Amino acid sequence: MTIPDIHDIDKRLSSHEAVCAERYSAIRERVGRIEALGWSTLAAMLTTGIGGLSCVAWFFFTKTLHLS
Repeated sequence: MTIPDIHDIDKRLSSHEAVCAERYSAIRERVGRIEALGWSTLAAMLTTGIGGLSCVAWFFFTKTLHLS
């Protein structure tokens, strides 16, 4: 077996870095999409919770106080 010279090692390391950079960018895209999904789910839950609570309060007050 021959000992690789510095040029062979540099070539292999450069290709390894390029492949890792592509994988890292793909991972960052996926994490970004998951994060956006989480934030939109949180916003929907908060909006629905506040909207649902206000509907219950409106129904309660209109029926008990005969406002409409």
